[in-house]
Amino acid sequence: MKKILVPTDFSEGAFNALIHALHHAKATGASVLLVHAYLMPPTGTAVMVDITDLLRKNAEESLGELRERTEKLEVAEGVTITYKAKHGTVTDVLHRMTEKEAIDLVVMGTQGASGISEKFLGSNAAAAARNVKCPLLAIPAEKPYKNIEKIVIATDLKDLQRPETFKIVESLAEKHDAVIRFLHVRKTDESFDHAKSESFKEQVASTFKRSAPVFTFIFENDIEDGLSDALEKDGADLLTVIQRERGFFQSLFHNSVSQKLVNEASMPVLVLHD
Repeated sequence: MKKILVPTDFSEGAFNALIHALHHAKATGASVLLVHAYLMPPTGTAVMVDITDLLRKNAEESLGELRERTEKLEVAEGVTITYKAKHGTVTDVLHRMTEKEAIDLVVMGTQGASGISEKFLGSNAAAAARNVKCPLLAIPAEKPYKNIEKIVIATDLKDLQRPETFKIVESLAEKHDAVIRFLHVRKTDESFDHAKSESFKEQVASTFKRSAPVFTFIFENDIEDGLSDALEKDGADLLTVIQRERGFFQSLFHNSVSQKLVNEASMPVLVLHD
């Protein structure tokens, strides 16, 4: 991992996410690119230009204050940090920068929620998770950094189209010396495809060279309840989910599915795309 992108709105939740990012950067040798997105809704050409210029200047001043605060952190010592202000919505700016800057990981806070399904991730983080194809680590606003000792990957046991999707997890696990556990929850009357399960296990084994991940299977008619209960009992430090074009976790960030998991998660969530 070479570069971590951290969006900020200068809130305490965003600063907390920055601290998490700095810890991961220090562990992996990555640099940190911190960006603030500013945008003025159209109100008339001349007025808009004047106000946008003012917003840019204010953003740069706030970034300067943030730099001073960040440089006082012990964890920031030795980490290369770049500060930028970019015009546009948060999602648009993240999309442009992940494409342009070869970002390996986006780390952002979840403060500022505005919708039911976005109660945990927050409106900006939920939008980014849906639209930015880079691995995204969402940090609960008041969750202090804790070394990652156990990573739980929620899985539907379907083979990945891109096995390299798990490389970021492998890197984090190696640098933090963490244990990886795969968790699969299915209904008690649901049929089980053993061939599919074995194929996925083989794919996982070929990806994670350091140690063989553990697989846990839970029977629960309410899948969201099963996931939430398992995570609570397991004491996981990081939950990883895979957002596919189609599948269970496709709707993780929509209103109809997984609201309980999304609303009540109290740990960092790493969103991968396949």
